[in-house]
Amino acid sequence: MKKPLIAAAISMALAANAQAETQFYGKMNVSFNYLDTDPQFSIGSHASRLGVKGSEDLGTTKVIYQAEYETDIDGDGTVFKQRDSFVGLQYAGFGSIKMGIMDTPLKKSQGKFDLFNDVVDIKNVLGGEKRLGNSLNYTTEKFGALQASVSYVMMEDNTGVADDGISASLTFKQDNIYAAVAMDSKTEDADTSTIRGTVIVKSGDLTFGALVNNVDASDTTDDELGFAVNAAMKMGSNTAKVQFVSGDQQAAGATNISVGVDHKMAKTTKAYVYLNQFDSDASDQMAVTFGLEHKF
Repeated sequence: MKKPLIAAAISMALAANAQAETQFYGKMNVSFNYLDTDPQFSIGSHASRLGVKGSEDLGTTKVIYQAEYETDIDGDGTVFKQRDSFVGLQYAGFGSIKMGIMDTPLKKSQGKFDLFNDVVDIKNVLGGEKRLGNSLNYTTEKFGALQASVSYVMMEDNTGVADDGISASLTFKQDNIYAAVAMDSKTEDADTSTIRGTVIVKSGDLTFGALVNNVDASDTTDDELGFAVNAAMKMGSNTAKVQFVSGDQQAAGATNISVGVDHKMAKTTKAYVYLNQFDSDASDQMAVTFGLEHKF
């Protein structure tokens, strides 16, 4: 059953790739892991994916589209799990309108903040990292250093969504500074809202980042404040990095500290080694990860 599905998907992707303005792409990210809890050793696939994206000029506008699917190439998960997939229109000077399943503007507002994304994701500690279906998104053109995005998320079949919700962001990117503010309202349930602020500053080979994430779950409970800070330094083909995340939004008393090194083997390929320590009021876990990532 799985082999015909994969063969059909690859055949369709290759056929689409032959058309103008259409790109078949993907990423394979697999690691060998040691955990200090059972099982001690494992192979993991971290958001490995296949996708097709592109556009077609219609004269006064352009149609844009994407269909992306996660595939667990370690063999432990489903063959395909839907990621960002949409169709929309892009107008010069106006922006784009898209419909489908997409990361919320709040999630996307972190930019390239998460230094250990997919492998040791900040979603393990902080709320707001959502990809939701039945989304209608409008993203403006860039006005100088500013760009805005807003999504209207309709209830329909979104599990856990009790009402139609809104997610919006405003980003600023100029020279070596990136900053963003974002909010979610009712995208998780009728009583939950999230506010996030992100700042990333580059100085030569050094990069520093800070993120604050506040979740208001209801009118009867206190707000849950979480935060993350990180730093990275490029050294030739290597990048050393460290990241600390803290908050009660996913687990009480949760903290996550990660240190690691990425080694760039080619423009599309890197090897990495990460050490991660996760602690909460309920449990703790230490992990060492040796991985390989290749994009195409």
